[in-house]
Amino acid sequence: MRNTKVLVEGAVVSGIYTLLFLMSMYIPFFSLFSLFILPLPFIIYLYRHNLKAGLLLWAVTFGVSLAFGGINGIIVTLFSGLTGIVMGELYRRKKSAFAVLLGASLANLLNMLGTIIIAQVVMGINFVKELETQFQSAIGTAEDFYRSSGQDPSQIEKFKEQAELIPMMLPTYIIGGAVILAFLTHLAARMLMKRLRYDIPSFPPFREWNLPKSFLWYYIVAIVLTFSTPDKGTALYIVTINLYMILSFVLIIQGFTVIFYYAWIKNWKRKRIILLIILLFLLNSFLPIPLEVVKFLGIIDLGFMIKKRLKPKQ
Repeated sequence: MRNTKVLVEGAVVSGIYTLLFLMSMYIPFFSLFSLFILPLPFIIYLYRHNLKAGLLLWAVTFGVSLAFGGINGIIVTLFSGLTGIVMGELYRRKKSAFAVLLGASLANLLNMLGTIIIAQVVMGINFVKELETQFQSAIGTAEDFYRSSGQDPSQIEKFKEQAELIPMMLPTYIIGGAVILAFLTHLAARMLMKRLRYDIPSFPPFREWNLPKSFLWYYIVAIVLTFSTPDKGTALYIVTINLYMILSFVLIIQGFTVIFYYAWIKNWKRKRIILLIILLFLLNSFLPIPLEVVKFLGIIDLGFMIKKRLKPKQ
């Protein structure tokens, strides 16, 4: 009886996934959200049953996606299925929200690398060259616009230098995309599963986030590598700029937790906090100082735990 119920439910969930899959393939607007919606059927089904049932559902959906979407369909189901199975299993084991985020991020990272390899080997698409081509085309268009409007085209040189870094920064974009996608999938899964009355872990308040102190040492290593001025284009150069950018972003997040904690103990209204964040980003677009200050707060907090030294207002 139990096995029959699992199979019947699996058939229903497979049908729901097929509907979502077809919508993602043929409705452009929906496809924007499909990457964090498609894993949901796998998450719920595996959470309700077990890993074996989830893998069986994944195998069935591969056949459906191949029939309706060909190679592209296989890639989509490979991506969404792996993420959904990892997250569903972690939810089923009652892991923390941060553990789920880490697991989903690693699954997304593996999916993205797999997609790049499949695109290169099967379809002959080189993502790095495609990026270079797109940015060179955009720079050429901007240069023509500057000339036609009588402005000095020498300003384009700054954009050319930045465009040269973009292919080298691909690891940062992939890792950042994997984490953001995992976060959005967790939010969508939690909203849905709370409605189904399932106990799903939530993140602690943002002000209470504390990253491992080891990130500070990694950042120091990145600084040392930066001062060693590796030759542009070498493997060490690519590792250095990606490590520095990722860790800078992490420390900025830690710095914002300090700001949110201070706002909490001072009983600031939400509008005031939002205006402050908008102001920081607006000022940073002119001079890259505000976010450097936020990053410095993150460094100090990791090193000296300043949030613990701030006492809530009695």
